Amino acid sequence: MLETKIKIFETKIEDGIFSRNKKFYPSNVTESDILKRFLSVKEYVGKKYGFNGKRVFQPLQKNGTNNVEYPDGKYIILDESYMTKEDYWFERIPTDILILEEKYKGIVIGHQMADCPILIAEDRQKGVTALAHCGASYIDRLLPKQTIEALINAYNSNLEDIYVYVGSCAKKENYVYDRFPIWAKNNAIWDKNISLEDDGYHINLNGAIKQQLQDIGIIHIEESPIDTILDNSYYSHVAAIKGDIKKIGQNFVGFYYI
Repeated sequence: MLETKIKIFETKIEDGIFSRNKKFYPSNVTESDILKRFLSVKEYVGKKYGFNGKRVFQPLQKNGTNNVEYPDGKYIILDESYMTKEDYWFERIPTDILILEEKYKGIVIGHQMADCPILIAEDRQKGVTALAHCGASYIDRLLPKQTIEALINAYNSNLEDIYVYVGSCAKKENYVYDRFPIWAKNNAIWDKNISLEDDGYHINLNGAIKQQLQDIGIIHIEESPIDTILDNSYYSHVAAIKGDIKKIGQNFVGFYYI
């Protein structure tokens, strides 16, 4: 088995809200104060997990409301042309997938989350890693599979050299809809991963991702066992909607080359 060259980390409630979205803050907090708080959290997280808090990238992913457009499964390979700002967080990179090469040590790629799994695919032979935020609607349009295909297309990666980590997320036992979700359009994915039980429709995000990865030939898959809905260490959108105000916020999952 090939050894990993990256460090993966997940922020938690104790680290602070990893977001500038006003909905996570009291109404009397100004935007400038929110920015100060966010930058402080980012700096603290960097010191805690071993990187420079100003060297963090997040893809600008289209979501249906932010007027961002690009082809599904688009990937960007980071290079020096994206590393000119004092704080890399403010580099806008419209894409689904970001890819980082081993030579850029200490540079972080990650994504905010509050129940959705973050997928990290490391080609340990070629020294290159891809990351994608895989919420339910993105899983529906095959983003997990497309993340692997990005490595194959860009680096001719061999499937047996790719090691995938699926981050902490909402688990099927507690991720429940009262009706069949409108975003579930890909029957081949959800037939086995949405089940109707007494309390509603249970959504198996991990199962849907694993199905896509195994169908394409990935054999090395590690899944975080943490359920963000239940675990009091993590922010959770689902738990917050159900009234747990302590879980209002966003975590951040990312990696960097050691």
